[in-house]
Amino acid sequence: MSEAEHLANLALAWLRDHYNDHCFFLERDVVWTLQRRIESNIRESNSQLRVFNDYPMIPGPRRSLSTDLAIVSAQNCVELAIEFKYEPCHRRTDLLKQKLPVVIWGTEGVRKDVERVRQYVGSGKAQTARSYFIDEGGFFARRPPHAGSVWIPWGGDRWVLESPARASHYVLDNIEAGERALAERGGVSQHEVEQRYGL
Repeated sequence: MSEAEHLANLALAWLRDHYNDHCFFLERDVVWTLQRRIESNIRESNSQLRVFNDYPMIPGPRRSLSTDLAIVSAQNCVELAIEFKYEPCHRRTDLLKQKLPVVIWGTEGVRKDVERVRQYVGSGKAQTARSYFIDEGGFFARRPPHAGSVWIPWGGDRWVLESPARASHYVLDNIEAGERALAERGGVSQHEVEQRYGL
């Protein structure tokens, strides 16, 4: 596991453990919170890495295709690119019901992020890449994960769909917990997970 992945994992574990200390309304709230935490982890470890938001990755016709967060080396190589999607809990009373769901599950939303992180790595723009979909109230969590992704329980009704551009230790360590929780909800078995992800 690279240093960038390790620092990102620490930030995500911190967010999971302290999720109830935060109140998110939009995806950008999640991105901002994690960027600050990753920055803190970088300082504490005296790392030469830097973290940027909305980082340009692939040239486009009008503007570059950017990733939500990029952890970049001193040589300006993208060590880890991260895409985020966020769906607030539908039971919250501080959100207008007609604005829910926020996220699109298919090719214009979550699946697009899954494909995009593969594009980053496949085109050589990033060493590793992941997409995360934080499903705060579990509205989408009964759906089968997109190919190459895994649902990870984050406590209560919160679930996170992690989609790596390549299998990482972080994903493999979480598959057992995710499969166990999914099985309780009528989800896929460990064998099916391994077959689906080619593990």
